[in-house]
Amino acid sequence: MTEVSIWTRGRPHRFAELTAPDDGDDQLALATMAFDALAAVGQDLFEPLAVNVEIVCCDSELRIPLDEPRPAAPFHQLRLRSIPDTVQVPKVWTELVVSRCERLDRDAVLGWFGALLAEQGCVRSGSTTGWSEMLVEAVRARLPGAATALVDGNELPVSHGAGLVHYPVERLGNGLWVAGPLATSHDTAPFEVRIVNEAGVLSMDWSLNWSPWIVADGAGRPDVEAALRRLSALGWNVEPVDRAWSPD
Repeated sequence: MTEVSIWTRGRPHRFAELTAPDDGDDQLALATMAFDALAAVGQDLFEPLAVNVEIVCCDSELRIPLDEPRPAAPFHQLRLRSIPDTVQVPKVWTELVVSRCERLDRDAVLGWFGALLAEQGCVRSGSTTGWSEMLVEAVRARLPGAATALVDGNELPVSHGAGLVHYPVERLGNGLWVAGPLATSHDTAPFEVRIVNEAGVLSMDWSLNWSPWIVADGAGRPDVEAALRRLSALGWNVEPVDRAWSPD
């Protein structure tokens, strides 16, 4: 591997979908399926620094979001209490309610999620409290083997646009990790994940943003394929071909 680059255009996305059982109207159960999918994709590859969720009032029977009523506080973020100083966690919505925890593990996230669903109070007849979206836009990613050889001290030279970023590297356990997005560059997160809940149908959009996990011979491509196999093992229908997205 001669260099690592951050793709700012034409980033490949991987897509997957899961349909809940016909009686799957338990919103916390749907959140559990979504988080377990996120954890399966991220295993040994990346970990979220923050999880964002939109809480909505849903039709009790159809499970679709309602325009009215609306929760008093629909937008929430749970983030790690300790995040590298070089990282800027995106504020993905206005009027975002931010909570903090020591570890973003399954118990912490689902406990937080369950409390949000319980407290929002969609009290109108025929409505129930649900959620429509889970977003992860700040992560810590483990550098794949060949990329670690490019690390110079505690920095990794990374091509970004027309320039070069000396990206901070963390030594954690037996691996080298990079966290983003950087406070100085908003589009530098190695991965981003969006999971949408539409009436019990969950869809995942996983954005791959750095070259080691994108290019065909990239050091991280086997890790991406392994992540997709784990997702399939959970019952998700993974689309076999990358679909590229390019910003305007």
